[in-house]
Amino acid sequence: MTTTQQVRLHGVDVARGLAVVGMLFVDNRGNAQIGEQLVHAPWHGLRVADVVFPVFLLVVGVSMPFSRRADRPRAVLVRVLKLGLLGWLVVTAKYGFGAVGAGVLGHIAGAYLLCWLLLRLPRRAQVPAAAAVLAVLTAVAVWVPVPGSGRTAVDPDLSWAHWLDQTMGLDFSAEAPHSYLPSAVTVFIGVLAGRVLLERGVRAALPRMLAGAAVLLVLGLALAPLLPVNKRLWTPSFVLVTGGIGLVVLAAALWLVDVRGVRRPFRPAEVLGLNAIVAFVTSELLFRAVLRYDVQPAVDRWLTDLTSATASAYLYATFSVVVVWAVCQVLARRGIVVRV
Repeated sequence: MTTTQQVRLHGVDVARGLAVVGMLFVDNRGNAQIGEQLVHAPWHGLRVADVVFPVFLLVVGVSMPFSRRADRPRAVLVRVLKLGLLGWLVVTAKYGFGAVGAGVLGHIAGAYLLCWLLLRLPRRAQVPAAAAVLAVLTAVAVWVPVPGSGRTAVDPDLSWAHWLDQTMGLDFSAEAPHSYLPSAVTVFIGVLAGRVLLERGVRAALPRMLAGAAVLLVLGLALAPLLPVNKRLWTPSFVLVTGGIGLVVLAAALWLVDVRGVRRPFRPAEVLGLNAIVAFVTSELLFRAVLRYDVQPAVDRWLTDLTSATASAYLYATFSVVVVWAVCQVLARRGIVVRV
């Protein structure tokens, strides 16, 4: 990502790359003995695993003010269609023809498009509109009965999110369409950070980003008793809390890499961040479609015999990071950045 002065903000790539590393550990663990923080919370609550994708979406938003493509409707539509198609192909490769949905990439496409539509409003109206979206989603979830039930609920089997996904003929999951609108606000939080970086520079932007993070965390925690933090529902409290955490992660990466110049230790994460889509697709196709059912169990048993089940869980995930990084490193050495 570059500013108008063509100065690359390496910390943005590092933050994106760290999100990719988190994703690989969450998705490619060798077995269930990995630490609890690397497994999604079963319902209400927040773990490290639940923060990974929101951080990635926030960084998607950071890049939008710097991108000429984000101002062109046709280019935006083409990008959304490409992401959706690629997501469908990945889901098909994993689960076979007939599988419905576009998974994580479809989620990115939907959130990106809805955020872009929000940005068509006058700038002064954008923050109030995003706040209104979260307020309405909260009100609906808490006070409006779920169709067909006659009562309000945020249970795994009864919620507005569950009803919407089922109505569309889709399985209820964190990546289903019910999450696109609130996660568009996550992307928008990144847009706000990107604007400050573009207009004021890194050093001046960092205090503002940290202040914004504090406000989001306070608001999210204040809202949580009314509507709990929940990734599968992508509740407004989840948007606010993870948005605050994402801003802290981004600010830390920018301060270390772009302000302090501590770049070399983070170069592997930067390489992954430069080609994040390649990293994700490689992981999904290789480790979750090809190796998952035969090779992974065999490797896990071998590593467990050599070490322990817990060590095997981490070692296999680390192996996936190394393999995916190697693919991205080859592209980086050739100056190739794959953009969708």
